[in-house]
Amino acid sequence: MQKICTASGVEVFMRLIKYSINKTGQLILIFLGITFLSFCLTYLAPSDPAEIQLNKTGVAPTEELLEKTREEMGLNRPLPVQYADWLKGILSGDMGTSLRNGKPVLDELRKALPVTLILTFFSMLVVTVLSIPLGIVCARFQDSFLDRTVRFITYLLASLPSFFLALLFLYLFSVKLRWFPVIASKNGSKGYIMPVLVLALSLSSWYIRQVRVVVLDELAKGYVAGERARGVPEWQILFRHVLKNCMLPLLTLLGISFAGMLGGTTIVENIFSLQGLGKMAMDAISARDYPVIQAYVVWLALIFLAINFLIDLSYGWIDPRVRAGQEKEA
Repeated sequence: MQKICTASGVEVFMRLIKYSINKTGQLILIFLGITFLSFCLTYLAPSDPAEIQLNKTGVAPTEELLEKTREEMGLNRPLPVQYADWLKGILSGDMGTSLRNGKPVLDELRKALPVTLILTFFSMLVVTVLSIPLGIVCARFQDSFLDRTVRFITYLLASLPSFFLALLFLYLFSVKLRWFPVIASKNGSKGYIMPVLVLALSLSSWYIRQVRVVVLDELAKGYVAGERARGVPEWQILFRHVLKNCMLPLLTLLGISFAGMLGGTTIVENIFSLQGLGKMAMDAISARDYPVIQAYVVWLALIFLAINFLIDLSYGWIDPRVRAGQEKEA
């Protein structure tokens, strides 16, 4: 009997491995498509990278110099050849050189990425701690005074753009109360408090309502009425059964929100002068620094695909029904 169980476990494991390989293949194709579109940005943009390079050095761009610079930068080669060389460099860690300051793009990303990751991580932590309990409580006490108050606040926050909320925080806590400096990057870890709160409140206004809808849908199912009839405590129904059955949609929303926030910190980073990926991308766009823009898109694509892949795999561990479907697909 033990041998049969062991064989069955190995078979399930191998099916999951096969499923993971299939998913990885799909993600690689998506990644190649994103990188190709990102690389084509150079050809779709109205400006010439060779001209930008010459203007940076203070040399007047003549036709001869432009042609020579294009030759040195490899811009005269066929597009597939350029893309293949660029992709090879990306995979080996060489993302090119910034047209703006002449520094390696990878060094620029290494400096900016930790700032955005810290900002995103703590923002999502606040969103999770705030939104899930509030969403569950509002669903449990539907249409109560608490539910109506929380919904009013969430609608109010959702109607405020993040840049307005950031400016409001700066005015109140930096200019009037002087609790925090205007430039967040000059105050160490304390400088992250206001940007984190701005991002967390903006996202929580949406996430609380989503949690409430998901929990309300789960509370309407028959097993909840059965457990209440058997005298099971309400907190046990909510947190042991309802929340567990809500994990799949909540995890999906959380993963999408985390990946989206990585690319959505641009406005907040610029307002609070945080040297993260968003500010780096805005500076690169202003300077038409195409290597940095391309690398920014590639990094975001990698992070987004990795998060979605991990969430997809986690479904099987949370819900056995999904695991059975993954095994069949494999």
